[in-house]
Amino acid sequence: MPQKIKDNNEINNKNETSFSQELKTKTDIDTTKSAMPVVNHRFYYSVGNFNIVLEQDIRAENLSPVKIYELPHPPFWCVGIVNVRGIIVPVVNMNILFETEAKTAIRKSKYLLLQHENFSPIILQIDELPTMIDFDNYSVEETTENSPSWSIKHLKYKSNTIHEVRHNHLLKQLSK
Repeated sequence: MPQKIKDNNEINNKNETSFSQELKTKTDIDTTKSAMPVVNHRFYYSVGNFNIVLEQDIRAENLSPVKIYELPHPPFWCVGIVNVRGIIVPVVNMNILFETEAKTAIRKSKYLLLQHENFSPIILQIDELPTMIDFDNYSVEETTENSPSWSIKHLKYKSNTIHEVRHNHLLKQLSK
């Protein structure tokens, strides 16, 4: 039977359906239950002895070696600026900011572009690129009173400690 096209470009025939209707099948599969257990995977990056988890609302991108342009009289934490697809982005040496005594050679440094919804993009010069872990294995320890304002809690599993931080507080401190 030929299909007749209505004026509003809808097909008119006996078996007309729309995307908003429920899919009716002849199987007894329950699609509401997940076959796989939910796992709490997150990414963290490393700076010196600090492992820092990335919040889920932050967009992060690993950058290949970048050409850093020096600035005259930059803040103590700023290594310089980088052109990322036409956008000029400052580079933060996280070892200096966290006052670690690690002296990572520039050629061995890794670069992580962070894009927080409330701040301009920023590049973190770090020691290790993000690694994915399952947080369900970690126990939570609250921060102490002498912890920085951007530190929320510490997560521990065996000998690995990961710091959960508020990147928006950290970025706000950098902008001052």
